[in-house]
Amino acid sequence: MNIGLEFIITLIIQLLILAFFVGIYTATIKFMGKQIEDLKDLLANDKKELKDEMKRYNNVLERMIITEQKAESAHKRIDTIIGGQL
Repeated sequence: MNIGLEFIITLIIQLLILAFFVGIYTATIKFMGKQIEDLKDLLANDKKELKDEMKRYNNVLERMIITEQKAESAHKRIDTIIGGQL
């Protein structure tokens, strides 16, 4: 009868250990899922900010091109005026 009792006690202890590790595994999976969701949100925010920055950069680039064209045109007019006075 002792062998049967020892077996049952060992089995109960092993089941408790298994339940403990399953609990830790489940908690870890939930924690990792939460961390992944947080990272997704962070990446979505970063992506939106990057798009906004690119729009601002493109706007500045377009304005710079227009300014350069106007400056070139002004230099040509100035050269024409100066050339006519000489």
